[in-house]
Amino acid sequence: MKQLQLLAEHVKIGVPLLWNVRDRAGNLLLSRGYTLQTEAQLHSLLQRGMFVDEAEFRRQRAASEKPRQQAFDPIWLWSDLHVKLSLLLRDNVKDPDFADKLMQLSMLIQFLAERDADVGIFVMMQADAAKYAVLHSMHTAVICELISKKLGVPDEDRRTIIHAALTMNLGMFELQAILAAQSTPPTERQRADIQAHPARSVAMLKQAGVTHPEWLRAVAEHHETPDGKGYPRGITDISMIAELVRHADVFGAKISPRAGRSALPPNRAARDSFLAMGGNENPMAAMLVKEIGIYPPGAFVRLGNGEVAIVLRRGQLATTPLVYSIISGAGVPYMEPVRRDTARKDFAIESIVPRQSVMVRINPSRLFGYDKG
Repeated sequence: MKQLQLLAEHVKIGVPLLWNVRDRAGNLLLSRGYTLQTEAQLHSLLQRGMFVDEAEFRRQRAASEKPRQQAFDPIWLWSDLHVKLSLLLRDNVKDPDFADKLMQLSMLIQFLAERDADVGIFVMMQADAAKYAVLHSMHTAVICELISKKLGVPDEDRRTIIHAALTMNLGMFELQAILAAQSTPPTERQRADIQAHPARSVAMLKQAGVTHPEWLRAVAEHHETPDGKGYPRGITDISMIAELVRHADVFGAKISPRAGRSALPPNRAARDSFLAMGGNENPMAAMLVKEIGIYPPGAFVRLGNGEVAIVLRRGQLATTPLVYSIISGAGVPYMEPVRRDTARKDFAIESIVPRQSVMVRINPSRLFGYDKG
């Protein structure tokens, strides 16, 4: 039996295995149909080595390749990007191609944001709190990409901004996951590690072969503020990239749930960020509100008729996005989501509904029209 080694892109978390997975010696590790539940499982298997019978692999690949080539599903691509970024950030110093691989992921973020920005925002708003550490960096990158593109920043410079957003917390990668699941305030040791993480992130990037001065500077300064009250150095002369990353970082943190607190409603997070950024005096502030919206895709809202709906796409006006009702005014889930026109008085948005209070499962690929099945 001739074996092929499986790579990260061949195995998806939450998706049943297409093959019997074996170790290098041919011993069965996982049977076909088994579903990996966590990134830790996948990472452990990748380190051990996963192999599959070549004939079995090619049969399944031939059967699935044609429909996969025909279907474009950005929801799946965002999930795949998350898996690849997770592995890359964990193994950054060990991977000699770290910078090149990060470049590829940054270009994919640009492509996905260009192809369908609403999906990127939707994925951000629906993020799994258990995966906060990596997802938060991705979301910061998406926000930076949307704002900087509207501000006319060239493609290559925007990629540098994305690089900085994706690696800003490299120096506290494991700690960030712990803090997201921690319901108590950070300990003194944790606070010290938080204060030190910008410098530690820069050191790790240099060790991984990164030399780009603007990238490194943005990571070093992404918690500094113009009034000198930031950290770790309390400087006031901050790069534009660092300033943008900081604002996107703060906004992304506000709308993300953690064990210690619920997510802030996006309309309130947008208002708070707009004021904190200097309001109309700061072009970034206006772009943040305009690009993300007060009712962003992925947010749950209550309509004038009492229905609970999910926002799918931003509208011509910030107050009239495209929504689909998922729960009736009587509190009964609809069998299929129902499109509503929020410009009509009876379907106008009245308020944000906390995500944790909505128990209806949604197929986003189907809702966006990317899953025709």
